[in-house]
Order: sequence, then C-alpha cells, then structure tokens
Amino acid sequence: MGSKARREYFRAIYERYRKAGREAKQAMLNEFCTNTGYHRKYAIRLLNGAPPGKPKERAARPRGWRCGRQALAILTEVWEAAGYPWSVRLKALLPNWMPWILRQYNRA
Repeated sequence: MGSKARREYFRAIYERYRKAGREAKQAMLNEFCTNTGYHRKYAIRLLNGAPPGKPKERAARPRGWRCGRQALAILTEVWEAAGYPWSVRLKALLPNWMPWILRQYNRA
C-alpha cells in the first residue's frame, strides 16, 4: 500500500474510529494495522491525534539578541585574538582577557 493510499484509508477510518466503542475500535485498529503495515502504537497515535489534513505550519520565531552589538564586537575581537577557541574555552579565557578589554575600550 502506497503512502497516498494510506492517507486516504486514514481519512476514511478516522471519524468512524473516534465515534466507535471499545470493541469496535479494537477491530478497526487491527484492520488498520494489517492494511497499512503500521505498528499498533503508531496507529493509535494517528487515530487519536489531530484530524487528517494539512499539518499546521509553524511560524518562524526570530531569536533576540542576548547582548548588544558592542559586546558582540568585543567578544569577536577576543575570540580572534585568542586563536578562535570554542565556546567553553572562550568563557574560561574571558577573565584573563578582561585587562586587555578594559585597556582597549576605555581609550575610546
């Protein structure tokens, strides 16, 4: 059974499954698993889940700035001057670089 046929079968059985009693649901679930080849738990999640149709598109959430542009410029300079360490090492190196940062940016 192809994916298109599975979706059509799912649409056909969905409402009947939701309205059925316990014994009828068991029989429908057995038939659904046999016809589609889905695992029983996956079939239960499908049939108890959202109604068939187009999945909702998630809106992209833009990330906000955690620090200002000047702070990011300072971090970039330290990162380059320290030889491009990875984040954990950069964090550990920052206290050692504070005198240099203060000298550089107290002039301006």
